[in-house]
Amino acid sequence: MRTGIVGLGLRAGNVLKMIQKEMPELELVGYVDPDPCGLSIIEEHASQLKQFESLTKMISESELDLLWVASPNHLHLEHIKLGLEAGLQVFSEKPIVTSKEDSFELAKLIKKFGENKLIVGLVLRYSTHMREMRRVLDAGTLGSVTSLEANEHIAPYHGSFFMRDWRRLEKYSGGFMLEKCCHDIDLYNSIVGERPVRVVSFGGRNNFIPSEAPSDNKYDNVYQKKLSYWENVDNPFTSDADIIDHQNALIEYPNQVTFSFHTSINVPDEQRRFCVIGSRGMAEGDFGRGGLRITDARTGDCLEEHDFSYPSTPGSGNYPSHYGADQLMCEDIVSFLRGDLSSLPVGPKEAIAAGLVAMAIDESMKTSQIVDMTETWQKLDSLY
Repeated sequence: MRTGIVGLGLRAGNVLKMIQKEMPELELVGYVDPDPCGLSIIEEHASQLKQFESLTKMISESELDLLWVASPNHLHLEHIKLGLEAGLQVFSEKPIVTSKEDSFELAKLIKKFGENKLIVGLVLRYSTHMREMRRVLDAGTLGSVTSLEANEHIAPYHGSFFMRDWRRLEKYSGGFMLEKCCHDIDLYNSIVGERPVRVVSFGGRNNFIPSEAPSDNKYDNVYQKKLSYWENVDNPFTSDADIIDHQNALIEYPNQVTFSFHTSINVPDEQRRFCVIGSRGMAEGDFGRGGLRITDARTGDCLEEHDFSYPSTPGSGNYPSHYGADQLMCEDIVSFLRGDLSSLPVGPKEAIAAGLVAMAIDESMKTSQIVDMTETWQKLDSLY
């Protein structure tokens, strides 16, 4: 399977290396990236790869079967469209697009070319936690889901990366909630089994600001630990970032199901916790620490307790793992590409929905208004 990649960054290099290990017949033939920092990760294949000036040129000259889109977020729609219109299978990293208008345009492309032509990198759907949660939910152990709370808290070294990297600017990333937390929104949408009807949010930047900067480059071992490349700057405390560094959102689903979500990028003991409360039981877990506990509401008994710890210490900066979900995602994608799986755990329609919720959350934060999503879903559904 002849494959080209647009945007050969660190994550792309790591994921492609995993894919190639699982699928030796996948042949990397070219890339488009002016600063391919992920090239060293796939060094055993680097000599075979041709660098192209543009995606159009790579597609026209390389006889590709698969296009891997890992470019900066704001370019995703353009690159996905070129791949689909060339008849290619396309993989796109998350977030799949960065605006409401691009979401609607992508919906039109999905209707034209079909859902299965576009694979999305919402990797947490592949995690062991989510696979076990799906089993528990399908068995009815929790009853009807009534409310949820969750967080994604990342350590200061990672927060500094966001404030120095191209992701610090909304014009490239679409905002922190979209860039980093669309995984989480997608997960909890799937657990509820509905799309949100209303959202409200508050947030700001109070950690990575000039008054909090250490003096004399002290703690550079923390704040410069994770390297950034394209469009990067040096100082996370005085950068031109326009993203938040902490945010809370309250989301309402149909039937008065509620969800509270909190994210911060300056949490030394990083977490990705969740608590799903149902009419008959509850599930508590933490992706980073590995635990998952299921408790019966009527007896108080612990029905299940699991340790899904993955060999990557929270805060260590190991890149990437996503708690072992990257490997599981790669295995499923390979099975799908070979025709052994007819579908994947998450598709582009779910990715668009999660993105639109993230955008609504940021809209609420900026306007200090509750955002009703009814018209958004009506417009989106009319395009499929």
